[in-house]
Amino acid sequence: MAPQTSTACRPISETLHEPLSTEIDARCDQHGGYTATRTEYPDLGIGGKSVVHVSRCPACTAEGVARREAKERDEANRKRQWRVEQLFGESGIPPRFLDRSFSTYRAAEQGQRIALAVCKGFAEKWPERRKTGSSLVLTGGPGTGKTHLATAIANHVISEHLATVVFGTVSAFLRHIKSTYGKDSQRTEQQALNDLMEPDLLIVDEIGVQVGSEHEKLLMFEVLNERYQRLLPTILISNLDVGELETFLGHRVMDRYRECGSVLSFDWHSHRGMAA
Repeated sequence: MAPQTSTACRPISETLHEPLSTEIDARCDQHGGYTATRTEYPDLGIGGKSVVHVSRCPACTAEGVARREAKERDEANRKRQWRVEQLFGESGIPPRFLDRSFSTYRAAEQGQRIALAVCKGFAEKWPERRKTGSSLVLTGGPGTGKTHLATAIANHVISEHLATVVFGTVSAFLRHIKSTYGKDSQRTEQQALNDLMEPDLLIVDEIGVQVGSEHEKLLMFEVLNERYQRLLPTILISNLDVGELETFLGHRVMDRYRECGSVLSFDWHSHRGMAA
């Protein structure tokens, strides 16, 4: 191994142009005295002058860093808020439900408390739910709080996780798909179906309001089955009871949604007007 040359033994030609640093007393007009580092950089040219640099007041430097970081945080928050507003605008959540939260859901009965706990847990564990493709089925009569809790989940995952959410009725989704059937349509049925595969969370409301044709049932089966296969969370909302919903959707769909989530029966009387 070749011997190493110490700095003290280096040739003068190698150290001639190295900067020289010393500590000096300095004063800041704003923060008073401080110890500065004075560094002199010898000129490498012929006949030039050396350059002297004195370090800034550390308090001024720290304040500058703090202002820059605050500005960056403000900009990040502004961009995030813009994204949240964009996600809400694209979600299709009805204006009446845009302010729904878990804190405004009144759980007076045991069943309501269970439903609240399950839906709140679903939202609070969203990263895990998103990864595993967990889903929920909310069944029961009108006015029992199904849409309130479903949109509370949506509002939480949008605001906290910037998740993409699409809310709509079965009729609206079917219209979206069948709009491609016209001879002038520039989109295919498959493209319309793919639209329903894009959101992180799809909320399908009013399942079973109308019987629908076999073709319409097949389309909905394709949407729900494909999201199940792709591990995409879905919330199904229906005024039917569990048995009626299983008859409508078919045993295969209900069995798969039981496997990947919870089926909640909202079997209490309507509490419309009780939920804030």
